[in-house]
Amino acid sequence: MTAETLISQRTYIRINPKIPRAVRLDVLEASTHLAGKATQLLIGIWLMVVISQSATVPLSRRTMTRVGVSRYCATDALRRLEGAGLIKVWRLPGRSPRVTLVEPGTGTPLKLTAN
Repeated sequence: MTAETLISQRTYIRINPKIPRAVRLDVLEASTHLAGKATQLLIGIWLMVVISQSATVPLSRRTMTRVGVSRYCATDALRRLEGAGLIKVWRLPGRSPRVTLVEPGTGTPLKLTAN
């Protein structure tokens, strides 16, 4: 499985390892100063952003399970990440939260190009 990633028991998404992907170490470093499982959740969100090629993704229970975060810990981690200015969260009752990665310290969505 060098060029494929297992999404569920039956679904694989083909990921080309030759395509460069930007890894924002400043965003990851800022999340390491937060308590709880904020860094783990940010890594899961980042994974979904890379797969979907969009800065805004829904945070599903499947994503939380992949990175080992319960839904109760995810609520706290989302609040901490949002308070640190790393993400913006759109919440509706009974729906998965939609998370947008933003440039640290600003409200603009994160650019996904590897320049």
